[in-house]
Amino acid sequence: LTWKEGKTGYNWASYFDTNDGGSTFTKYYNGGGKTTLDPEDDAAHVNWGGNWRMPTKAEQDELQQNCTWTWTTDYNNTGIAGYIVTSKAEGNTNSIFLPASGYRNDSSLYGVGSYGYYWSSSLRSGYSYFASFLFFFGSDRVEWVSYYRYDGHSVRPVCE
Repeated sequence: LTWKEGKTGYNWASYFDTNDGGSTFTKYYNGGGKTTLDPEDDAAHVNWGGNWRMPTKAEQDELQQNCTWTWTTDYNNTGIAGYIVTSKAEGNTNSIFLPASGYRNDSSLYGVGSYGYYWSSSLRSGYSYFASFLFFFGSDRVEWVSYYRYDGHSVRPVCE
C-alpha cells in the first residue's frame, strides 16, 4: 500500500486513505462501490509487479477448505512456526508454508511464532476501520478476522 511521506509507523497518521485519524476515508469507504483493492494499492502487485496480486477472500476460502492444514513449530528445522498447507486433491501434493509471522501496530511487533495474519484484496463493507478481509490463524484455528487497515500484516502473493 502507499504510505504518506514521513511515515512514522503502522498507525492512522501514516495511512494513505485518511486525513483525520480514520474517521473518514478518501478512496475505500462504505458505499464507495469497490469490492477489491485497485492494483496500485495491492501490496503484492506494487512490490512484485506483473500479474502478481494479493488473493481474494474467495481464493483464501478455497485454500482453507481444499487443503490440509498442519501446524508445525519447526518448519524444515528452522525453528519457524506456522502451517504447512497441502492440497487435498488426488494426485496433487503441492503445498505452501505460511509462517506465523505476527503483525505490526505502530512500531511494535506482536504474535510472532503464535499467529499469522494475511491480507486479502477483497474489501469488507460495513466496517470503516477495516478495509480488507484478513485471514488469521493460530495453532488451534484458521478464520477470518478484522484488524485496523493501517496494521502491518503479511501478504501471500498469487499470480495468474
